[in-house]
Amino acid sequence: MEHIVPVYVLTGFLGSGKTTLLNRLLDEARASGRKVAVLLNEAGDANVEGFMLGSDVPMAELLGGCICCTIRADLGMELTKLAREHRPDAIWIETTGIARPLEVLDSVTEASMYEKLELRGVVAVADARHLLDRVRIGAGKTYKLMREQIAAASFVVLNKTDLVGAAELAELEALIADWNPRARLVSTVRTQLEPDSIYGSDRSFAATGIGAPETGSADCDHGHDPHPHAHSHSHGDPSAHEHINALTYYLPGPIDSRAFEEWVGSLPDSVYRGKGVVTFRDTASRFLFQYAYRESDFLKITPQGTVHDVLVLIGEQFPREELLKQLERLAAPSQ
Repeated sequence: MEHIVPVYVLTGFLGSGKTTLLNRLLDEARASGRKVAVLLNEAGDANVEGFMLGSDVPMAELLGGCICCTIRADLGMELTKLAREHRPDAIWIETTGIARPLEVLDSVTEASMYEKLELRGVVAVADARHLLDRVRIGAGKTYKLMREQIAAASFVVLNKTDLVGAAELAELEALIADWNPRARLVSTVRTQLEPDSIYGSDRSFAATGIGAPETGSADCDHGHDPHPHAHSHSHGDPSAHEHINALTYYLPGPIDSRAFEEWVGSLPDSVYRGKGVVTFRDTASRFLFQYAYRESDFLKITPQGTVHDVLVLIGEQFPREELLKQLERLAAPSQ
C-alpha cells in the first residue's frame, strides 16, 4: 500500500511557544533519522520564524493571510507539493496565532484528495500567564479564540507555567480539562516534553486517530519525568482521546452509488462535515462529494491530474472505528 503521510497541526495564540516546540520536534526527528516537513503560516508578508528551523527542513510558506480564511485554497497545493517532492515521514503545519482551528482542519483534509495525506493530531500551545489573564477578564475575542484552540486539540501544552503560582496552575489545568476533557494535557516550561508523548510510544508517527496514541501510551511519561517542570495529565480513558475527529479513508476502487447514499443518510449527528472523491460502479463518472449539516451534494468531475478516491469525515466524538468498518464493507468487491 502506498505510504500515507501523517499531518499534524500546531496551533496556539501569538507568543505561546509554538516555534520552540516545533524545533524540539524537529531536533528529535533528526536524532532518530526521520524526515519531517513543515508548512509555516504567517499573517504578515515575511517569514519571520522560518530561518529558526534549519536549512535541512523541507519547508513551505503561506504568507500574507491565515489558512482558515484568505489563503485556505493555497494550503492543499503546498501540502501536496511538500509530500510529492520530499516524501516526508510527517508534515507539521504551524498556523498563525489567530487561526480558527476547525476551519484549519477543514482546509487540511481538503488536500487528501490530491495526495495521500491523513490528519493525525492537533496540538494547542497556551501561555499560562496570558491564558490566566484572559480567564480573569472572562470575555473578548482573544479569550474566545484561545478557548477554541484548546477545545479543538487532541494534545494541549500549557506552557510557561513558571510564570504562575501552584494554585493558579491547578486552576488552569482544571479549566482546560473542563473545556476539553478528552485531550492529553502536559504542563511545561519552555515546552520541555518528550515528543513521544505526542506521537505515541512506538515512535512511528502511527497514531490511530486524532489524539489517539497507541493503547498504553497515554501515561508514557508518568513516573520518570525527564524535566522537573513537565507534568502530564491524561483525562479519562486513554482509548477515548478523541475530541475533534478526522477520519480519512482511501477507497480501493469503485463503490455502489445506492449503498453509498444510504450510508451517508445514516451518518450520526456528530459528523459535521464530509468531503471526498468517489467513483461509482453503476456510472461512468467520478464525483466530488460534499456533506454538511446532514445535506449531501455530488458534483460530476473530470480531473486532469492525479485525484484520489477518498472520503474524509470531520466531527466531534463520532464512532471512528465503527464508521471505518462500514466504509470497508462499502468498499468490498461486489459479489
